[in-house]
Amino acid sequence: MKYRKLAVLIVVGILLAALTFSGCSAGRFSLSDRDIVSVEKQDGEKVKILWTDVYQQDGKTWACGVLRQPKSATSPVKTHLDIRILAPDGSKYYEGFSKALYVPPSRFGKSPDWKRFKVPLPKELPKGSQITIIVHSAGHETI
Repeated sequence: MKYRKLAVLIVVGILLAALTFSGCSAGRFSLSDRDIVSVEKQDGEKVKILWTDVYQQDGKTWACGVLRQPKSATSPVKTHLDIRILAPDGSKYYEGFSKALYVPPSRFGKSPDWKRFKVPLPKELPKGSQITIIVHSAGHETI
């Protein structure tokens, strides 16, 4: 019986390793890890950004990360992200915002208490760009 459990654990470990390495070789690479861009995050009053990354995959550029409410939250919060990109010379290169995101409250053991985001960015970013991601709850005027 012990050997069967051990065999199952070994097979599961091998499968997880295979999935991890195949995902890494799918053409996705981080621009912030390679020091092509720098990313600054600014938390909101009710929602924090746990981590962010900017990467390219299949010819597209994406900003991704995870949002979470503080532990005292009791209901979901509707928010969005403002994204600003400054070129190396300090001029504004891009400005936009994400769709509405609903960040769940913190509940131990019930369901995930975080929300992933993935926002498209301009295809090519100048080397040395500064990307600022801001959690923003108020609306924007549409023109």
